[in-house]
Amino acid sequence: MIETNDGGDFVLIGADLQMIDGFQNMPYIGLFGGNVESNTQQFLPTEQRFDFWGNNLLMLNNAAVQFNSNTERILNQSALTSSARLQIENAVKADLDFFRSFATVSVAASITATDRIEINIRIVELATQESTEFVYIWDSTEQELELIN
Repeated sequence: MIETNDGGDFVLIGADLQMIDGFQNMPYIGLFGGNVESNTQQFLPTEQRFDFWGNNLLMLNNAAVQFNSNTERILNQSALTSSARLQIENAVKADLDFFRSFATVSVAASITATDRIEINIRIVELATQESTEFVYIWDSTEQELELIN
């Protein structure tokens, strides 16, 4: 998946999806792929779901590991203040908590302009000690996300 400023899109190579060797998509899905409206709850079989498709397909009976996009929700609802910066950092940590069983996650958020926040994420795999860093920049005026790698 890649960020296209219109949500994440899959990358096609011919008729196949492009594969990746790491977990590059996992932070993006954790932060922006879940249920933006509220934390996922029980749904009726006939009820339309607006959360991550994997919540229903892969994690239906385990609400503790379902993606809920706390980060996206708070970015959409909060003015960028020092208090909101801390709330955003905590939301990122909560959304990436599922990494805990196989990696450590460090998060730092900083307001870089009146309407922009930069979220730095460092993930270190426990088995290999391999480190990957992600930088997301959120423009609250434009309601746009930019991924810097």
